[in-house]
Amino acid sequence: AVVSTQSTGAEIRAAHINPAVARQTFFKERPLFVAGKSQYLYDETGKRYLDLIGGICTVSAGHSHDGVNNAIIDQMSKVSHTSNVFMHGKIHEYTKAMVDKMPEDSNLSVVYLCNSGSEANDLAMLMARAYTGHLNIVSLRKAYHGASASNIALTSMPLYRHASMPMSNISHTMSPDPFRGLWGGDHCRDGTACQPLRTCDCAPDTCDAAGKYAGQYADHLMSICPGGKGLAGFIGEGMGGMTAAMMPPKGFYKKAYEITKSYGGVNIMDEVQTGFGRLGTHYWGFEYHGVRPDIITAAKSIGNGFPLAMCVTTPEIAEAFANSSLHFNTFGGNAIASAAGHATLKAIDEEGLMENCRVVGDRFLAGYNYLRNKYDFVGDVRGKGLMMAMEFVESKETNNPLPMYYVNAILERAKDLGVLFGKGGLYINCLRIQPPMCTTVEDAEFTIQVMDKVFAELKEGILDVESFNPNK
Repeated sequence: AVVSTQSTGAEIRAAHINPAVARQTFFKERPLFVAGKSQYLYDETGKRYLDLIGGICTVSAGHSHDGVNNAIIDQMSKVSHTSNVFMHGKIHEYTKAMVDKMPEDSNLSVVYLCNSGSEANDLAMLMARAYTGHLNIVSLRKAYHGASASNIALTSMPLYRHASMPMSNISHTMSPDPFRGLWGGDHCRDGTACQPLRTCDCAPDTCDAAGKYAGQYADHLMSICPGGKGLAGFIGEGMGGMTAAMMPPKGFYKKAYEITKSYGGVNIMDEVQTGFGRLGTHYWGFEYHGVRPDIITAAKSIGNGFPLAMCVTTPEIAEAFANSSLHFNTFGGNAIASAAGHATLKAIDEEGLMENCRVVGDRFLAGYNYLRNKYDFVGDVRGKGLMMAMEFVESKETNNPLPMYYVNAILERAKDLGVLFGKGGLYINCLRIQPPMCTTVEDAEFTIQVMDKVFAELKEGILDVESFNPNK
């Protein structure tokens, strides 16, 4: 048997693992992670790293969480899997606990368990089309909703799109981005201390940009739904995931949802990255926006790293879907996944992790504002709770995206100092910060110190950037 070390792992990855993944693997000097606990990862030498990306917003309760691990082990020792056409207790316990997390006035009460966010979004599209009898699905530009054959057209990030992918009846409306979009100002974002460095004439409790972006959606529907017919659904994220915590102007979703309904469509909220209390003040992104979708999808943090996802809808849509065809999922809601998901819900509640996201997120965001004021290449900072991002620019005067290789250099240096970030954004010029929800204020303060050091090195010209330049 091959024992994976840093060197053998690199060889196997280059020769035998998806080449797209091999090319995207972070860092020049790549640590081999062998253990994790709470918000930390450990490499084969024993070095500890603060994990600020959490398996891409997937580790919620923390690495190797005792409660989640014990629930999985206990269930594996009893029944590991049986088809859901048979009765097993865990899916019932978990489904009821999940329904109890939905607002009482939402009517979201029928749960479909599956295995990934892409799968959940596929299912949401099927439901919308079955319920309305129409085909058109509208997403937002810059959105990411997965990369399956059927929903990759929903995703409009260039990095993920294929020239040969199907595009039938899926289109995109303007991204409501108050930093890079046509409209935005320093009152756009709701419930966060981090606002765009743009001025506007709006009063603090209003936002004209929301209406203008919603107007673009209405104009788009006029062109694809002649006579007001043909819309199956509209899908958006609670906050942008791959778009690096892009926060729509306050009130945008309320206006967009009204427009969807006027065309007979259903509203779908992608909660794959915003759900389960990560935003700090609300359990779900749709609650933060003050809307009630007809369908939500969720994954990632749902199982603390265990492959698990769900689609939740209303009884009316579920009945129409059931009448249209048989839907069945071999692994969705299996006993082990249900045990992992239920234990994760309990951990988030019992350990006060949503409130922790609020407190620790506020400390992070205050530090990001400090760094933006100090460094000209920090163009935007944004986020809420423990879903945050920092966007780099050549200068605040131009707001031109900083080339990606600069971001790679920043990631490498931060890694050497013990902090792991993600990256994203339309131009891959952003740091993504979505750590385990147990991350502490002390971790936030350490992170700001590390970022300040790395940024100072970049400003002073001593950070190794050119070795990351693909043109050299």
